[in-house]
Amino acid sequence: MSDTVEFRRATLADSDIVYALICELKQAEFNRQAFNNGFAANLEESSLRYQLALVNDEVVGMIGLHMQFHLHHANWIGEIQELVVMPQARGHGVGSKLLAWAEEQARIAGAELTELSTSIGRLEAHRFYEREGYQQTHFRFTKPVERLNEPETNP
Repeated sequence: MSDTVEFRRATLADSDIVYALICELKQAEFNRQAFNNGFAANLEESSLRYQLALVNDEVVGMIGLHMQFHLHHANWIGEIQELVVMPQARGHGVGSKLLAWAEEQARIAGAELTELSTSIGRLEAHRFYEREGYQQTHFRFTKPVERLNEPETNP
């Protein structure tokens, strides 16, 4: 795959491909209506941006960048919330180029750093991030929230 990687901002019209990318990332399927609602809401957020990577006009990857001011840094942080490259495009620099794009956007916005989380079992992803200069500096703890028997609403 020696073709040029191009980038463009994701739009609501990209819902199907973004859904497919997220399912690839998590190796799972999600409630499509909830996904569509969340994606549409996130696209309205000025602090959140989804950037698509294309090769030969085909979407092969995506990165989600959330800019937020962290009080415990007294500065802006660029959180990479999603990074996914389709299997056929892996190993060809697409992920590195998406990361470089996010890092540049964070730099332009005046961020102190970029950060990301990845699942414990994604060892190939860990090696990739380390090759890209990322260091493990935190532990992230999660706890499921007991769900109410109410219709889904925005937080």
